[in-house]
Amino acid sequence: MTKWIVSILSTVLIWGAGIAGVAFIHASSGDQLKLADTIAPGAAAQAEPAAGKAGDLKSIINVSQSKVFCIQTPGGLLGSGFLYNDKGDIITNSHVVAGESIVKVIASDSNEYTGEVIGKGDSMDVAVVRVEELKGKHPLSIETGRKAEIGDSVVALGSPLGLQNTATVGTISGVNRTLEIEGYSYKNVYQIAASIAPGNSGGPLISQKTGKVIGINSAGADEGNIGFSIPMDEVMKQVKEWSEKAF
Repeated sequence: MTKWIVSILSTVLIWGAGIAGVAFIHASSGDQLKLADTIAPGAAAQAEPAAGKAGDLKSIINVSQSKVFCIQTPGGLLGSGFLYNDKGDIITNSHVVAGESIVKVIASDSNEYTGEVIGKGDSMDVAVVRVEELKGKHPLSIETGRKAEIGDSVVALGSPLGLQNTATVGTISGVNRTLEIEGYSYKNVYQIAASIAPGNSGGPLISQKTGKVIGINSAGADEGNIGFSIPMDEVMKQVKEWSEKAF
């Protein structure tokens, strides 16, 4: 099993300035934090109004799962991703597809496709994979312009340990976290009380209130149900640029 294990941050410094506060997490050698990306096995689209009926957890999961994919590299490493436009473009983490230009994309119905990596961040842990056969398909709805708050209910979808159609329910337990993991910089990320296991990285974090994607699941702690998700506001400009240039 291949996992990236890095030192989790043991000290959280909360700097208050007026009403606003920003929490910073600094690396230490205490607990363990991992990029939950991989294990080794043997113009934006007109999206649907929401991923299922807003507020109805079962409906959100059922509708969203068909737009969430397992991504497998030629070396057999696994991650997750989700369809974000009608060009067949899938958002995932950069560390999921690091060093690769072509990957296998596996749908929830077990259909397999060939995906081309059309954009990949160096310090920002986000990437885009294009699958020609998925052009014209309805993507997941993306929520931008509103930050999630502590206590918001969320569901993380992906393929932990390669097990597709997996949903993990939790809440936003922290905001504005800043992390440095294996050369990637995570700024203003959400801390979530939901487990992010190997194979889950790149999957969507969905608001239970709206049924829309609010983040990209990227890292998780070895101990306890703690995960970290990159807000969509932080990556959408770059993601759209990659998609437009790929034409």
